[in-house]
Amino acid sequence: MATMPNIISILYLICLTGFVASQGVRSPPPVRCRGGFTVRKADQRSLTAGRKVGFQEVLTNIGGWSQSTNDFQAPCNGVYYFSFHAISPQNDDFTLALMKGGIYQVTAYGSRNDYQQGSNSVLLILNAGEKVHLELQGGTIYEHPFNEAYTSFSGFLVEAI
Repeated sequence: MATMPNIISILYLICLTGFVASQGVRSPPPVRCRGGFTVRKADQRSLTAGRKVGFQEVLTNIGGWSQSTNDFQAPCNGVYYFSFHAISPQNDDFTLALMKGGIYQVTAYGSRNDYQQGSNSVLLILNAGEKVHLELQGGTIYEHPFNEAYTSFSGFLVEAI
């Protein structure tokens, strides 16, 4: 009978030691994915049909936007929201498309009747590394010759998946 309390004491110590040891082991915090941007003022040199639209100014870039390539690269798998806006010249129109990996997603159109606006937005699922950009499919975009910006493009991560 003297051995029974010793066995219980030993089991108690094993359980206690296991509990304490498990409390000391901590997993690293999850890596947080961030991504979002706003750019404005289309670069007139990039406004040729079939080409990627370039932007002169970056207002916000918390991850993913590349000023040198004028596209957004998803930092992680997730759901992303994008919106864009442009204005047509007084006597011309435009068709502007948001492209994902070179494939058309949504389009905005501005008619040739005296500076008409076109805009669109979309919610897309992107895998890490996939790219999104704007492409002028036809016509011309009007951009203010001085300090104002009439063309903008924004996107951000809604939820990592």
